[in-house]
Amino acid sequence: HHVAACAKHYVGDGGTHNGINENNTIISRHGLLKIHMAPYYQAVKKGVATVMVSYSSWNGKKMHASRDLVTGYLKNHLKFR
Repeated sequence: HHVAACAKHYVGDGGTHNGINENNTIISRHGLLKIHMAPYYQAVKKGVATVMVSYSSWNGKKMHASRDLVTGYLKNHLKFR
């Protein structure tokens, strides 16, 4: 039997304003990468099968609409496939 792991909720979901679900994470890019990206880096490095993008926002922009972080960082930089 095989199990497919899913890393979620990419990225910054644990840092939303007042801890409210699907809220806004207000932090610099450096802070986002330093504080919130480490688990995803490790998950991708270990071969995680899927990554679920968060419904939350980063500095007012919905995470699932962030081409920079989803395509640029997750797919191109971390090499998630």
